[in-house]
Amino acid sequence: MSYDTLTMLKAHAIELLGIEVQSYFIDDISGLINNIKTPFTNTQRKQFTEKFRYFIQRMKSNKIYHYRNYFGVSVLLFKYNKQNKVYLVGPYLEQRPNEQKCKAMLEELNVKVTKLNVLKEYLLQIPVCNHIKAQKMCRLVVRFIKERQYVYEIEDINFNFHLNINKQATYEVQTQYITQNLEARYNLENTLLIAVENGNMKEAMLILEKMNMSVAGLKRVRDNIKNAQYKAFIVNVLCRKAVEKAGVNLLTIDYISTKYAKLIDQTEDGELLYEVIRRMVIEYTESAIKVKATTYSPKINKVIQYIEINLSRQLTLKQLASYVDLAPAYLSRIFNKEMGCSLAQFITELRLKKAKSLLNRTDMTVTQIAQAVGYQQTSYFTQKFKEYYKVTPLKYRNQ
Repeated sequence: MSYDTLTMLKAHAIELLGIEVQSYFIDDISGLINNIKTPFTNTQRKQFTEKFRYFIQRMKSNKIYHYRNYFGVSVLLFKYNKQNKVYLVGPYLEQRPNEQKCKAMLEELNVKVTKLNVLKEYLLQIPVCNHIKAQKMCRLVVRFIKERQYVYEIEDINFNFHLNINKQATYEVQTQYITQNLEARYNLENTLLIAVENGNMKEAMLILEKMNMSVAGLKRVRDNIKNAQYKAFIVNVLCRKAVEKAGVNLLTIDYISTKYAKLIDQTEDGELLYEVIRRMVIEYTESAIKVKATTYSPKINKVIQYIEINLSRQLTLKQLASYVDLAPAYLSRIFNKEMGCSLAQFITELRLKKAKSLLNRTDMTVTQIAQAVGYQQTSYFTQKFKEYYKVTPLKYRNQ
């Protein structure tokens, strides 16, 4: 299975069903737990970790396991011994619970109703998906990952994570859960703006889909449409600022901004409003792409766009030359002539500039940022960042 296959599966799962496909090494217990826990799960209990580790070790590689927690949130899991990994499809809800149902679930678990907001915040992060469709997606993932036509039986499992009050997380952990989710949404918004500014359409669309998943939940205010319109206006303003940085003509920016401000104000259907936001982000991103396209020759522009879209991956001269149907030596020569630097220098600078932007505009860790811009080793990323900016990433953020 190639990296592209997994990327394709993840993209299809998000675009078609709004759910995620993720993989973890079998010994990454904390990573697996983070994907199935709730804000009320006491993951500090030794018994909890041991029980979960035991289950992972005993998983059969010819089955799909379905876990559904006490709040109706499901996840599908399967093991691939050849890669020493566990794959997860989800989490997802089959039906969005209303406030009355949420209160009833808390009461059943002996959790105070004052924790209703914590439960709502948790459920806000979970997309709604038909269980049969999720199963089909999981079987599709099995087929492509293992490269065989397997039809595994699905076994329901129950970890009994919420049986009594002693097994619940502390108040501090529950509060921290809300804070972390707010930070995650803030990071998503800022990575979207970076993608728009750089003219990275593919990344912008994937981030927008994730943002939509993160708010496709319970109503926060009585007038949900007004609330959604307000968020759409904010995205409009932020995208406007992003393409200003990209050097888009101010008249063009004003035209796009005014056009979508009117459309947002006139749209009173949630699904139609999301489509308006989607078209708006596409148009802003295209305006940034056009600015870059007029600066360089078509081949070089194509190479630059490919680099920007695949910045988190390994990039080689041979790979880029093949992409634009040129000999590696010739591409290297014309790139240096147009850009005034080598391909390797350009890629490094682009990675470090994006890392700087992520340090400024998100709360992502240095390790997360390193991986997002194509460095697998945080120490090497720190070294290159210090060489370029004369300060370590952490010190730069704290300045």
